[in-house]
Amino acid sequence: MDAPLVYVYQASVRPGKIKGWVYHELQEDRLFVSLGTLKIVLFDMRDDSPTAGCINEVHLSERNRGLLTIPRFVAHAVQNIGNCDALFINMPTKPFNHLDPDKIRIPLNSDKIPYKFDRGPGW
Repeated sequence: MDAPLVYVYQASVRPGKIKGWVYHELQEDRLFVSLGTLKIVLFDMRDDSPTAGCINEVHLSERNRGLLTIPRFVAHAVQNIGNCDALFINMPTKPFNHLDPDKIRIPLNSDKIPYKFDRGPGW
């Protein structure tokens, strides 16, 4: 993706905890895990996509680094599957708009997404 850097932030996830589900209509997320181990789960909600309705799990850590680009209308959640706090950096393609945030949340236990997280430590 050739989109410029317009906004960067870092977030933490405690061991066993989950952040998500969320998706965006206007922006793409670009995630980089800098500390700890995260399971990033993606659910493709795009009707015109060859992977529509599919789930994908990606595991990233400080020992398995990578930059993950998450397209618009792909719901995602992150779970810390390690024993220490995990840190990730997000570089979305649009700056955050406090008056009209492009962040649509879906409950973790929603039937709209055919995925259930393991209830590990920290639940």
